[in-house]
Amino acid sequence: MKKEYGMYLAYIFQALIALNVVHAFLIGQYELMFTGLMMFILTTVPYIVAQKMKVTFPWFVYLLIAMALWFHTAGYIQGYYTLFYPYYDKIAHLVSGTTVALLGFLGVIFLDKYWHMNLTTPFIIGFTIIFGMALAGFWEIYEFLIDTFFGGSMAGLMQHGNTDTMLDMMFVLAGSIIVSVMAVFYFKTHSKEDITGSIESVGKS
Repeated sequence: MKKEYGMYLAYIFQALIALNVVHAFLIGQYELMFTGLMMFILTTVPYIVAQKMKVTFPWFVYLLIAMALWFHTAGYIQGYYTLFYPYYDKIAHLVSGTTVALLGFLGVIFLDKYWHMNLTTPFIIGFTIIFGMALAGFWEIYEFLIDTFFGGSMAGLMQHGNTDTMLDMMFVLAGSIIVSVMAVFYFKTHSKEDITGSIESVGKS
């Protein structure tokens, strides 16, 4: 199977994460190096899942996951969270929100097929948005706990008041809505089976 050009963008972001890991090692920031290494390992998860399930996800799934994890890695190791605050943080939440919502969308599509749930399009769209917002809520709780009990993360305090937290949630919501709107347009000309069928057929080719 010929690789799509978009996959190379995913590889580039994986390479950037790896370079950040090397940078953290060279400057003696071993805690940051470990964080970056964990982010790099997470970028390999979709490849492992695809191989185990004998499927191939669309290239933009790999790209969004790698991009979201790069934002997190560079934000800490390069200090972008502080240097470009608050803009970098909000873009990171937008990308992460889009990524999480997309994974939720694909997840519910596959559950619908294998559990024979016969879910309606409005339910799938609603679930996609709620899934993205739910994980965003858990993340904000995580940030609150880190700030409260550990005095913040390696980049300083993770939350900067109620406005900062609400804006984070809004950017995640925007990412979830982007995925949902694209899904609405997709369902105008395609079915749920088209999605699962194309992913599975690519894996078998």
